[in-house]
Amino acid sequence: MEDKKAAYDKEFREGVVNYKREHPDETFVSIGKKFGVHSTTVGKWYRDAETRGEVVVRGSGNYESDEAKEIAHLKKE
Repeated sequence: MEDKKAAYDKEFREGVVNYKREHPDETFVSIGKKFGVHSTTVGKWYRDAETRGEVVVRGSGNYESDEAKEIAHLKKE
């Protein structure tokens, strides 16, 4: 069985975050079930958006920035 992470685009993430903003009494768990995303992921998107003022989308990998991802890619080559 292959283990793949789902990739959510910025528009989808913004929609989930905006839904949470419009429904502040709703829990991350119920929102996650509604959109098919784990509750901790919804919480992270929401906190990131509140802290940074925008929804963050970096793509795959655990890199601090797009620049860090590019450097790692170049080193690997």
